[in-house]
Amino acid sequence: MQFGVLALAGLLALPAAAAAQNDGGFASPPRAELVPYTRFAVTPWVGFRVPYGSGEYFVLTEGGDQLQLDEDRGGGAAVGLDASFAVARPLNIVASVSYSAADEDQLTVTDLEGNQEFFETNGPEIWFLKAGVQYRLPDPLPDNRRFHPAAYVTVAPALVWADFPEIEGFDNDDVTGSARNFALNIAFDAATNIGTRGLALSFGVEDYITFWDKDRIAARDEVLLGGLFQDNVTVEYDAAAANILMLRAGLSWRF
Repeated sequence: MQFGVLALAGLLALPAAAAAQNDGGFASPPRAELVPYTRFAVTPWVGFRVPYGSGEYFVLTEGGDQLQLDEDRGGGAAVGLDASFAVARPLNIVASVSYSAADEDQLTVTDLEGNQEFFETNGPEIWFLKAGVQYRLPDPLPDNRRFHPAAYVTVAPALVWADFPEIEGFDNDDVTGSARNFALNIAFDAATNIGTRGLALSFGVEDYITFWDKDRIAARDEVLLGGLFQDNVTVEYDAAAANILMLRAGLSWRF
């Protein structure tokens, strides 16, 4: 969460820094090696959703047991499509849709005596939607780099949609449904020309700071964990957010 706040503060400070470098910078003719400013860009990409931990949470059973749970959520291959539209140099509006395949999650259950049990289950497929603003960082002056990539920072509100798989023995909408969670997306991208000024190779890393719909997640967990422990349970979460990281690479068509 601190990472997202610091990145957002840095983004808000960038226009002042850009203005300080603007004399002879953006107004001068661009070098041929530089990624050009364009009106519209579309970038299909492939990537990987990085595994992450849920943080510790607790389960209380009607029988009086208290159990500590820790879930390691698997990553997954991902594909997506980004589109950006120039508003005013160097500011763009950006929108994106992406999909990440399901992977296995591992659950660690610890009782009051410190005994542990490990369980595995299929995780959800996840869809990501975002729409926000993107800022192109100023190119250095003078530009003495061997390579001349353009760098971008994006801040966008987002929606993280988790589709849960069917689990044998649990014919329940709370288990097999979906959860829609709001998020804040912070992304860093670099693009470099490939042979022509209309095509660029793009690399990026982004963080979806996801605020879970705890009521929806708790309803699912209480059904699943109640079946696992053969008792009615109540779930208590310590964390309300998670950082879901995505690594990606693609080709950017620029018009």
